[in-house]
Amino acid sequence: MPELPEVELYCRYFAEHALRQRVSAVRVLDERILGVRTAVLTRAVVGHEFVQVRRHGKHLFADAGASWLHLHFGMSGDLYYYREDADQPRFARVVFEFENGARLAYDDMRLFGVVDVTPDPDTFIAKHRLGPDPIDVAFRLSAFRRILNGRRGAVKALLMTQEIIAGMGNLYVDETLYRASIHPRRAVDALTAAEVKAIFTGIRGVLKEAIAFKSRGGDYPGRWLTKHREEGDRCPRCGGTIQRTVVFGRTTYFCGKHQR
Repeated sequence: MPELPEVELYCRYFAEHALRQRVSAVRVLDERILGVRTAVLTRAVVGHEFVQVRRHGKHLFADAGASWLHLHFGMSGDLYYYREDADQPRFARVVFEFENGARLAYDDMRLFGVVDVTPDPDTFIAKHRLGPDPIDVAFRLSAFRRILNGRRGAVKALLMTQEIIAGMGNLYVDETLYRASIHPRRAVDALTAAEVKAIFTGIRGVLKEAIAFKSRGGDYPGRWLTKHREEGDRCPRCGGTIQRTVVFGRTTYFCGKHQR
């Protein structure tokens, strides 16, 4: 499932291939992916250029002038830039055609994503009450402490709640808690100041490293929990046993030895 690092790369891909190109047509191949009527989407982008692109959490926004294109990638969404008909991806749901003959397809096999328009990103963020983006320069330890203050429940559930922090999902939350040596069921109100700092540092480090790995086309290193997400596997950090449970409705992996 695309989480913040994947959507950051989609944002860069969009900037590289689709900015400053005038949209000549929009082909909606499956209306189930739309959050607005086809006519609204067409009116918003056809005849306009995308002049800037922005990401917040798992959401991508592209400025088309009077309004912004909004993309959410669900579980299997992707972007694909091409020129020849034969290169159109199999699960293309919406295709933006440019005056230079190139096209940008929003591809989504499982149809859990969304293509729609919004007046601007800040309006969308406020309407959906999204939390701060965890790699934004404004997201500091002091802000993270304020977010946690007075909250209860499992720390993994909190980190996955988009209205609290926008962008993190199952994979990177597990990786963050693994790095911070915190059990995913640990109660938020039981965390020490040092543990809160370790989680904050883990969030920033995991997300930024994942973006760097993926931007180079590389895989996660063997020291990451992500490479050992199998019950009974050996923890590469301390030699403990990887365990599996369910938290917040999601399959969760952790080290039974160093995550407490």
